[in-house]
Amino acid sequence: MEQLDPEKTDEAKQKQTQTEKEETKRPEWFDQRSYGGKLEHIFQALIIWLICTQLYFIGIQKNTIGGSGGSYYYWLRTFATKTGNQTYRDHALRFNFFARQVLFDGIFAHAEYMALNYHVYHASTRKIRKQWVEAFLVGAGSNSATSNRSGFYFAVLYDLMYDAKKSLSTTL
Repeated sequence: MEQLDPEKTDEAKQKQTQTEKEETKRPEWFDQRSYGGKLEHIFQALIIWLICTQLYFIGIQKNTIGGSGGSYYYWLRTFATKTGNQTYRDHALRFNFFARQVLFDGIFAHAEYMALNYHVYHASTRKIRKQWVEAFLVGAGSNSATSNRSGFYFAVLYDLMYDAKKSLSTTL
C-alpha cells in the first residue's frame, strides 16, 4: 500500500481549489451591472397613485451607464359632478431605455427614451382608447453612493417631445 506524501496532498488541494475558483470566476461585465426599483403609493387631493418600477443598469465604459426599465401605474380619481361623485380608475404601462454619462464626481448627464401606454378620451369620436405616447428626456442629476453597488439619485429631465394634447396629466 502506497502512503500519501503530505506535501503532495496539500499541493493537490491547492490545485483543486484554484481550479474551482477559475471555474466559478464571473465575467468582467457581471460586476458592472445592478438593478433597482421602487414601489410608491401617493395620496394627492382627489387622486390616489400606485406606481411599481423596475430598472436595470449596466456599465458600458468607465463613466457611462446604460439601462432599461418598466413601470406600471394605477390611479383612482374622484370627480364631483351634478349627480354626485364619480370615480375614474385607470392604469398605464411604461418602458424606457436610458444612458448616463458621469461628468464630475456625483454629477451626471442623462438621456432617455420612454414610451407610455394609457387610455385617452377623444372628444371628436367620443370614445376612449389606448394610446402610446413617446418621450425623449434629457437632463442632469446627482448620484450619492451608499455602497459600491447602491445609492440614491435625483435628476431633472426635460421632455423634448412634449405635446400638451397627449400628456398623461390631461387625462387626470
